[in-house]
Amino acid sequence: MKKIIGVFILALGAISCSKNDNSRSPKIDYSFDFNNIETENWMSLFSDYPVGEETFYELEFEHSNLPEPLDANLGALKISGNNHSDDLFSAIYRKFDGLQPNKNYSITFNVDLASNAPTNAVGVGGSPDLSIGAGGLGFEPTNTIDNLNHYRPNFESRLQSGLSNDVFQVLGTIGVSDDIPTPFMLINRNNLNNPIEIMSNSDGEIWIMIAIDSGFEATTTLYYRSIEISFEEM
Repeated sequence: MKKIIGVFILALGAISCSKNDNSRSPKIDYSFDFNNIETENWMSLFSDYPVGEETFYELEFEHSNLPEPLDANLGALKISGNNHSDDLFSAIYRKFDGLQPNKNYSITFNVDLASNAPTNAVGVGGSPDLSIGAGGLGFEPTNTIDNLNHYRPNFESRLQSGLSNDVFQVLGTIGVSDDIPTPFMLINRNNLNNPIEIMSNSDGEIWIMIAIDSGFEATTTLYYRSIEISFEEM
């Protein structure tokens, strides 16, 4: 009888351990407010333009302060480009490591940014009210060079068509007002109710990106005021 009870207790212990091993890991939260004078390891990627034409396309990425009429005492990441090609891709990105290797993560974004894009204007090549997307990859985003000597990303974006894919989840658009000219205004874009699923690589790394893919043939400038990202192992 004692042997039977002992076996039963051991079996319960095994079941308990199994449940604990399979329980979902807690969320990992990151928050960036850019009030320090640094980019906090965020970098930029511009694609879909001719090699060597960075000056002509007026490509900019830097730590900055918010523009007027917003509070210029607050920091931000500024990214800007003049889309002469009718196809300029602009992104900020950052590597996140220390994750579980080869694991799917459910990822949400909560982004405050400043934009001066009008909401219902007609622009050359397309509307200035561009779609903005967030997502990521298990490898570093970078450029390749095609046979026309243009930079092309090593992944697929469908943001120019306002569509999500396995790389980017559309968060909305960057339009802020119908006023012309439009002052810079703070807006929030997020996917808190619609996470995107991204797999880490074998080293437990994911490169996170926030991007636009412009068909508007003029200058688009954004100031990322704060970014909150949550990873939850699936």
